[in-house]
Amino acid sequence: MISVVTPSVRTEGLEVVKKCLNRQTFTDYEWIVVSPFEYEGCIHIPEPKKREGDHYNINKAWNLAFKRAKGDLIVSIVDMTWFPADTLERFATHYQNNPIACVGGIGHQYAEMKDGKPEILYWEDPRIRQDQGTFYEINPIDLELCCTSLPKKGIFEVGGMDEEWDKYAAISEKELCVRMGVLGYKFYLDQSIEYRALWHPRLTPEWDERYKEGSKYWVKCLDEVKSGKRLKLNYLVI
Repeated sequence: MISVVTPSVRTEGLEVVKKCLNRQTFTDYEWIVVSPFEYEGCIHIPEPKKREGDHYNINKAWNLAFKRAKGDLIVSIVDMTWFPADTLERFATHYQNNPIACVGGIGHQYAEMKDGKPEILYWEDPRIRQDQGTFYEINPIDLELCCTSLPKKGIFEVGGMDEEWDKYAAISEKELCVRMGVLGYKFYLDQSIEYRALWHPRLTPEWDERYKEGSKYWVKCLDEVKSGKRLKLNYLVI
């Protein structure tokens, strides 16, 4: 089984994901949504509360979804994302071929939604390349959780997302992947999995400042990983 996880604060963004999931060729999956509102067609988990100083709570939400997941393979798909009908099937095949593979797709951003699909290219994924074929190994920091598969075992082996990252913006998934990489998990991009994201403005005006602060925390985390002090956290204790 695959556990698809989607933290969200946008109802309209979930509609896009739901329609894509309903037409998947691989049907042995569950969909776990962590949101502040009820939503049909999924396993709903109420959004966790912010702590003092938090910018958002997506990392706490991811951890709640991971703990609830029954599948051996986690597929993270963020809201407002369109993806092809064979996406889950491709992720499942990669996992069957290599159970320590963490695989991401390529995703561009589009300006508007037309007939249920993002159209009019707005921003191109800088990770795309032409010299490696469609499937190739990458550095763990180049994986993003927009439309990505991760072995559940690996996520639990490193103790999940660091919830301190909720004080900052972005970067948290890269830090998770670095810890998993130390344990031997491998990271890949599959350019045949091409998802489409609908462009949207930052949710908060302080995003850029929080990102700058997070960059300092990122350096601290990397130093701790290199010294062996930061390989497993305790966020997924059940």
